Amino acid sequence: MNIKKPEYIQTKRLTLRPIEIQDLEIIQNYSIDKEWHRFLDFHTKESVKEFVTKAINSPWEEHARFSIILDKKMIGGVGLYIEMKEKRAEIGYSLSKNYWGKGIIPEAVARVIEYGFEDLGLEKIFAQTDLRNTPSQGVMKKMGMTKEGIFRKHAIAQNKRRDIIYFSILKSEWKK
Repeated sequence: MNIKKPEYIQTKRLTLRPIEIQDLEIIQNYSIDKEWHRFLDFHTKESVKEFVTKAINSPWEEHARFSIILDKKMIGGVGLYIEMKEKRAEIGYSLSKNYWGKGIIPEAVARVIEYGFEDLGLEKIFAQTDLRNTPSQGVMKKMGMTKEGIFRKHAIAQNKRRDIIYFSILKSEWKK
């Protein structure tokens, strides 16, 4: 299956366009902030470069990564890690700390979930986060996602074992 990468998709306030190499420096600047990655593994300029390069070079039908544009400025990203055979994807998102608390991530995530269900034909979208990351869990709940479970000591971040919580939404639930 060959899925056409969109030029962009729109929300009320945001333009979501496929990630580009010129986004790298902005992503590096916001993601190496200690508070920004407090629930994630340590980020370095090199690890962020690897992430961006992989997102750009991956087939769109496997990794659909959008940059979030507000007032012509790139401020974050949201993406789907797609398993087309299973018709499911994991959604992930990030946002510059300067824009936290403004409803930007819920707006962008809702649009990408809609894109996943309507344009890609997915049947399930799930998300995961560190159990301590209540802001991210709040986004998942706003999307109408259901808590699936907690995987105890499931990941290692910042050299410590972490509990991970999973949420998901089915296409039939989204339509409601």
